[in-house]
Amino acid sequence: MSLCTYLQEHFVDKPTFALSAGISVDRLDQLIAAKAVPAATYTCDGVSVTSAAFGATAIQESLTGDHYRPECVRWAKIANDSLPGFEQANVLTQLESELRAALLEHWQDPAAVESKIQAYLPHFWNGTFGLCVADPSSGTGIARKEILQEELTAATEGCTNSSPAGVSNTELLLLIDNYADSAMPFSPAEYSRSSRKRLVDDLRQQLAKA
Repeated sequence: MSLCTYLQEHFVDKPTFALSAGISVDRLDQLIAAKAVPAATYTCDGVSVTSAAFGATAIQESLTGDHYRPECVRWAKIANDSLPGFEQANVLTQLESELRAALLEHWQDPAAVESKIQAYLPHFWNGTFGLCVADPSSGTGIARKEILQEELTAATEGCTNSSPAGVSNTELLLLIDNYADSAMPFSPAEYSRSSRKRLVDDLRQQLAKA
């Protein structure tokens, strides 16, 4: 699949994103600058594609512009519906509440959960979750992917052990499948460096050979 096709399937350009949110491009820029809406996940300048997660990667396709996950329109609407000066606070309140509820189902330590939430926020604002999370429209979708990635990484000792003690192949394959459902397929520009390659495709190949 080409990068162009991938972006067309999973992303929209800035004018389309703003239109879907019912705001102007200028208003979108204001909300992004105020860290009330996630930034563009990808920016293309004709010779490279840039993301917060992977930096600039050279491309052969002549693509330009900012690219956003349409699912994140929800955050733009919450921000835009807020009173002036409360845009970021209202998005944070909703996001943190959803993250907290999802994380507390898996970790019972409130302090640890709050620490994880704070660690997630920079990745939310810089657009990284649009790159790696299948459903970045809610804290629940973000937490699910992060939880499954931690569980799969821990179980396989950082993808170095495809036969962990106490975990059957069936259980490991289910964990891989669940993680795959929660994560993006990743674009061809960064797939070779992606968690999906390590945690899904490489692990499945290792299990098939076992």
